[in-house]
Amino acid sequence: MSNCKTPFRYDYVGSFLRPVKLKKARAEFEEGRIGSAELKVVEDECIRELVAKQKELGYDVTTDGE
Repeated sequence: MSNCKTPFRYDYVGSFLRPVKLKKARAEFEEGRIGSAELKVVEDECIRELVAKQKELGYDVTTDGE
């Protein structure tokens, strides 16, 4: 048993829903309409938005959901 003391008593389990713009970008990547660099820009933007939302809501732990 761990003696680790954390300031929180819960875990976030599972994934956050993916934004429509991320789903669209991934579909466009699969179809060859955008490249990996363009996809990464959208992915990074969506992660920043999710982290900002978690901070705004006062989450003690921040995660991209994966």
